[in-house]
Amino acid sequence: MEVLIKDCSWIVTQDDHRRLLKKTSVLIKDGIIEDIGRDLNGGDIVVDGKDKILMPGLINTHTHLSMSLFRGYAEDLPLDKWLREKVWPLERKLDEQLCYIGALLGCLEMVRTGTTCMVDMYYHAGAVARAVGEAGLRGFIGQGLMDTITDDRTPSESLRKSFLEAAHKALKAIQELSDPKVKFIVAPHAPYTCSDELLIEAQAMAEKIDTLVHIHIAETRREQAVFQRNYGCSVLEYLDKIDFLNRRVLAAHCVWLTRRDIEILARRGVKISHCPISNMKLGVGGVSPIPELVEAGVLVTLGTDGPASNNTLDMFESMKIAALLQKHNRWDPSVVNAQQILDMATVNASESLGLGGIVGQVREGFEADLILVDVRNPSLQPIHNPESLVANLVYAAKGLSVNSVFVKGEPLLLDGVYQTLDADRIYSLAEEALEELGIKLSNCTGDV
Repeated sequence: MEVLIKDCSWIVTQDDHRRLLKKTSVLIKDGIIEDIGRDLNGGDIVVDGKDKILMPGLINTHTHLSMSLFRGYAEDLPLDKWLREKVWPLERKLDEQLCYIGALLGCLEMVRTGTTCMVDMYYHAGAVARAVGEAGLRGFIGQGLMDTITDDRTPSESLRKSFLEAAHKALKAIQELSDPKVKFIVAPHAPYTCSDELLIEAQAMAEKIDTLVHIHIAETRREQAVFQRNYGCSVLEYLDKIDFLNRRVLAAHCVWLTRRDIEILARRGVKISHCPISNMKLGVGGVSPIPELVEAGVLVTLGTDGPASNNTLDMFESMKIAALLQKHNRWDPSVVNAQQILDMATVNASESLGLGGIVGQVREGFEADLILVDVRNPSLQPIHNPESLVANLVYAAKGLSVNSVFVKGEPLLLDGVYQTLDADRIYSLAEEALEELGIKLSNCTGDV
């Protein structure tokens, strides 16, 4: 199939030179960007690029899609109370169908707001992957792993066994999808919910099947305090001692870090998913030291976290807040710039997932994971000069400014209309799921 995106007013290429092109077309053939230039012809599908910015699709490196069903459920609570008293009890009631419905709702939002690829960690990962595949999105889907909920990290053998069985079941289900865009990853929840044995087993599994390891690290001050009390070192120092950290690891949050922690992350090649909105909403108190991480050579990407702690999956919103939080915290508007932030959501993210050279740029030979942003929008006008394009995208654009979305050349959204998902059906399914969860909520008490 050929798709011609014709006469784009602007193209933000995100290529090695960060070129900005004007009045240019893009020809896609069999999912690959074949040609970029003027006066291009052809295309089984021709999309009008006039008054639009063509750019790489955004990549969300940390989320929990199925928690779309929990949006607005547990509000204004600190993380520990939010997890133990609200989220974990409710999650015990989830089944494959509910996770599938929640993931569909999350995919609906991602497509509408310009995200083309995500990293997801949750339960019933096979069902989540099925929803991602039906949406046509690109996804790295992990089955969450845990075997302890006590501060001394005393493991439960039965809990570990059940989670590992679920992971192997999810791996098989994702392999059976035979969708090259949807991949299984290993996802131990966090150092405070995983014993050393489980963390080491997770790394061994990832090495065996050659995939990523995704984990929450140093999200709260309490997490650091518990590890200092129990082991006399930071969380990252401890993980380094047990040889958990390596280039496979994509670590979400990394808020409460020491200089030594940053050195460890850089030396081990760990990638970071910075989730500023979730951190602020849950009141974790700290601010991830992004300038120091970047200076040390750590690859920084962006995530929304789940819809229960953000409460959206809008990566445009996350880009803006990521920039503003650093500027405000450092009393320095130049501490990060718009181009660095856009890089985090595109080229950095693609590299962190092993997709560098495949997606993340509007470039010949790359797979066509692309979005069109409508500039006939008061929040995106005027465009003073080419350089203001990137600033407008980071500081002014909204996800709903997205007009069209393509993943590997397949249209998922055209002129604001879904091509692969039935929004009304998904809304109805979500309402039914809430009714079921409402019945179950009456029985939700206590910890996991």
